[in-house]
Order: sequence, then structure tokens, then C-alpha cells
Amino acid sequence: NLPKHITEERFRGHFSGKGEVTDAKLMYTERGQFRRFGFVGYRSEDEALAAQQYFNNSFIDTSKVS
Repeated sequence: NLPKHITEERFRGHFSGKGEVTDAKLMYTERGQFRRFGFVGYRSEDEALAAQQYFNNSFIDTSKVS
């Protein structure tokens, strides 16, 4: 889960701490309501795996990332 008021810029910035983020997307319903999750892409598989291990079960504000 992600905080309901997170911006794409903050989302991208948070996950760039463990590698070069190539794309980041927050997910919304057809009506524009934030679904409180998103996707992050990294330059390499090694960076993605390192980020997964680092950020799994961490927090952004009070929302647990898993």
C-alpha cells in the first residue's frame, strides 16, 4: 500500500535510492481514484532485485510497502 496523497515524483524519488528508475506508474481507477499501488522499473534486473529486498516490508509515511 502507498500513502493516498503520494505524488509520482515522490514515488519515483523514493525508489531511486536503490538504482536507476526507468519508469514509475501510480495506478488509478477509471474514475481517477488512486488505488494505492504502483509499479517501478529499474535499469537492470540486479538493481530491481536489490530494491525489492531493500524496500520489501519498509514504510512510506505510515503505509507498509510489500
